[in-house]
Amino acid sequence: MKKLLLWGVVLGGLAASAYEFKYEKGIAYYDSEKLAKEGEIAQKKCVLDVKWPVGVTNFATVINIHGGGLVKGGRHFAPWPEEANDKDPVAGVAVAYRFLTETTPTNCIADAAAAVAWTLKNISRYGGDPKKVFVTGISGGGYLTAMIGMDPQWLGAWGYKTTDLAGIIPLTGQVTKHFNVRAVSFKDKDPTYAPKIDPWSPLYWVREKEFPPSLFLTGGRLDNEMPCRVEENEFLGISMRRCGHTNCSFIETEGSHGGGVEPSSRYLRDFVMKWCDADGVGRFADGERVVFVGDSITHGGWYEAYLQLFQNLRRPGCGTRIMNAGISGDSAQGGDARLKDDVLAMKPDRAFIMFGMNDVGRPYYEKVEPVDEKQAAARQKRLDVYNEKQRSLAARLPAAGVKTVFITPSPYDQYADAPAENLAGCNEPGLSTCAKIVRDIARENHFGLIEMFNPMTEIFKANPTAHFCKDRVHPGPFGHLIMAAQILDQMRYTPIVAQVSLDAKTGRCYPRSNRQKMPETRNAVVSSISRFKDGLAFTYAPKALPFPMSPDYETAEKYYPLTARLNQERIIVTNLVAGSYDLAFDGAKVGTFSADEFLKGVNVALLPTPNQKRAQELLPLVAQLQDIALKRRQLELNRIRIRGAKIDPKDQAAALACLEAWLAKREAENNRHIGAYRSWVKTYREWAPREGELIAAEEDVRERLNAVRPAVSRVTITRVP
Repeated sequence: MKKLLLWGVVLGGLAASAYEFKYEKGIAYYDSEKLAKEGEIAQKKCVLDVKWPVGVTNFATVINIHGGGLVKGGRHFAPWPEEANDKDPVAGVAVAYRFLTETTPTNCIADAAAAVAWTLKNISRYGGDPKKVFVTGISGGGYLTAMIGMDPQWLGAWGYKTTDLAGIIPLTGQVTKHFNVRAVSFKDKDPTYAPKIDPWSPLYWVREKEFPPSLFLTGGRLDNEMPCRVEENEFLGISMRRCGHTNCSFIETEGSHGGGVEPSSRYLRDFVMKWCDADGVGRFADGERVVFVGDSITHGGWYEAYLQLFQNLRRPGCGTRIMNAGISGDSAQGGDARLKDDVLAMKPDRAFIMFGMNDVGRPYYEKVEPVDEKQAAARQKRLDVYNEKQRSLAARLPAAGVKTVFITPSPYDQYADAPAENLAGCNEPGLSTCAKIVRDIARENHFGLIEMFNPMTEIFKANPTAHFCKDRVHPGPFGHLIMAAQILDQMRYTPIVAQVSLDAKTGRCYPRSNRQKMPETRNAVVSSISRFKDGLAFTYAPKALPFPMSPDYETAEKYYPLTARLNQERIIVTNLVAGSYDLAFDGAKVGTFSADEFLKGVNVALLPTPNQKRAQELLPLVAQLQDIALKRRQLELNRIRIRGAKIDPKDQAAALACLEAWLAKREAENNRHIGAYRSWVKTYREWAPREGELIAAEEDVRERLNAVRPAVSRVTITRVP
């Protein structure tokens, strides 16, 4: 019961981040004179709806142009992932337009362009930033999105350029000449799938010199997506990049033409978060270079290692590189000082910043409240410097072209029943004030924010005997795993690793958007389904692997719902005859479950399946990656000290002499941190001349992580006699 109550606190804390939205519907985007001239159909159709977050300014906006082959459909807001629904302060605009059966193709496209122009002109009235306006659309709406974003004439008629858009994201849109533009408007009798590329085709406009950032999304070519739709979008993406438009990409998701929209919604959200400061944090992208900047908690490297493992399991072969830029004992001031030589030297695409533990001035919280004037002044001085240097990082990172995310500090465990000295008040009001500063900076700049302080503090409070931090400062590995889960949760990862949905009676696999409204097969390919008297069998090819079971996982699960939130690999079977069934992978039994359990969905993520075993084999690699990162960060820590002494670290002899003299002085002082100092200098003596070996070893580990792929298994479900 205690665990359930705690999970309610944690999940409730995440749910509390939802925003309130206001709505205004049926707004005409043409003026009254234009509508009077165009007539009744235009007056009815040329309208849009707006929804916007309450109490937020300079927010991003996503315009959605509905689908329906340009001949049917109605306005609705853009699809957004269920995990992030109403949790991002992003406005929506839902656009209607005249159909090809009601007007010319010129007017059809012009209507959609007029709605976009209206938004660019008017969104500031609702508090939005006109520089953060994105356009998306499904199917026929995807075609209109691409035409508006690629052919400059449509927005040009309103005095705007295509590059005034923050980005376009056509969802499963036709990018050759739309089949209904051909058939309905031009009476083209050529075969529907004979491609036409002319000015009515988005592909024609690849010749233009300037485009907004673009992402073209489709369903899966093996999942009943419309014929040619995947291939032509892929061709457009390749053509754009070959012509020098590096801000364009293509992603094939899964599902049919309609079913592909739900997984595409996650990439849509990621794209918005990538291309503007929209108060949200997108998921890690394939090939992205991500650096975590912080103090010893980051230097320790475990939460970053867990994030790297998760990404390689969820996106096999992704090439995402999560990098450690922590320095033991560092502060926001130190992070600001080493930004150029250390952090930016890693060439990150995105930086996550977490400072506070060494900024707050922990010794000044030795006394409980109230404090004297001198102590209060000392506390405030430390907070003022923290605020100043965090704001410096908030300015310098974006100026260097690095997407910036702030993390509220990891808490000091002043609540634990532990022998370590307790600085009462260090967490509250100390670090809680640092957390408020971080929130203010993120909100003012519309940066993404990861809330670490509040949820981790609640977990610490609820579990005083858990000993997350033996020294009240540094979480152990299972604490780092919970920290990683907090980050992944707030990046809005779906809990689903993969999901199979089968009907035992018909032997049918339920795809996305099935008309029976059954749970859908997700992120997996199911084939060769066989029914027999006492059960069924199928070949199962998941596209991702589960997170591995380990002692740290088991411990973390006691305090945070890792499995429920991030590790669901479900097998759902309907119409099984009542009874118990053995579940086996490649002939090896992994468990026995009732027909009712299969109907609800059996989570196989932590069962001894081939892919759970494969995932567990990666744990030693992650430990190796963490150890390499620890050594390399200790080398950098020493270089910072060496550079501070005006010595070039490339002069190995002078650099080592500098460190030895520094260590000897600390030895003479009998410094309380002397054990750590000896370890740092020892690491420098041993590894500075051999850092190339560490770099090579790290690359080897990363290649091995990137090489992992899910196993394909024959799964049998057999009734127990």
